[in-house]
Amino acid sequence: MIQDPTNRYIAAILSQCDLSGKDILEIGCGKGRITRDLASHARHVVATDPDVNVLGVARATISFRNIDFMEASTGIPDLSDGSFDVVIYTLSLHHVPIAAMSDSLNKAADLLKNDGVIIVLEPGDKGSFTLAKEQFGAGSGDEGPAKAAAIEAMHTLSGWDVGETHHFYTQFQFDSYEDFFTNMLPDFRQQPDDFISEVKTYLYLHRTVNGFVLDAERRLNILRRNNQQQQFK
Repeated sequence: MIQDPTNRYIAAILSQCDLSGKDILEIGCGKGRITRDLASHARHVVATDPDVNVLGVARATISFRNIDFMEASTGIPDLSDGSFDVVIYTLSLHHVPIAAMSDSLNKAADLLKNDGVIIVLEPGDKGSFTLAKEQFGAGSGDEGPAKAAAIEAMHTLSGWDVGETHHFYTQFQFDSYEDFFTNMLPDFRQQPDDFISEVKTYLYLHRTVNGFVLDAERRLNILRRNNQQQQFK
């Protein structure tokens, strides 16, 4: 599986926010797919995740000198207030327990400089990959309630304004049926034959010369402190 083969995440981020020379905290970096692109523009990136296994993969595959990978059980590292220009949640806010979302955003805000911003990348509701998650339980399955709670937490964060939502699409490329099943439906061997056939029929609709390519809508919001005078973009 190749995630975001055409680098649409970083293109969307850069269209909304200049990262040049900035100190960035990435919350929920996973295996570092977006981290490496952030580091290509930023001065320094601290990338956190609660999963030590995915952090191990990120450390082993990404060798940028301006990245520090850190385990953080809540995603928020224990660092000094005012340390960063940007905090970015890369598809991670909706994975925070709903009751803890506002607290997470507040702690992230404390780590920002006075003119710093919070960028929240979240899944949208459209796209063939999104439909596969909802229809077949692929990947993390239907995340509708968690996504709605993340949006609510952003808009109710005291002292912060939420900018206009920027919508874009990213892609997931799979070399074969086996590639999709292994990465998105690891228990597929326990599924009935008619379910496997239904998934294959769906994937076949999205075949290309590069394999099966599914797309997923993403939404990007930038949060700024109320009455923030300095323009970040």
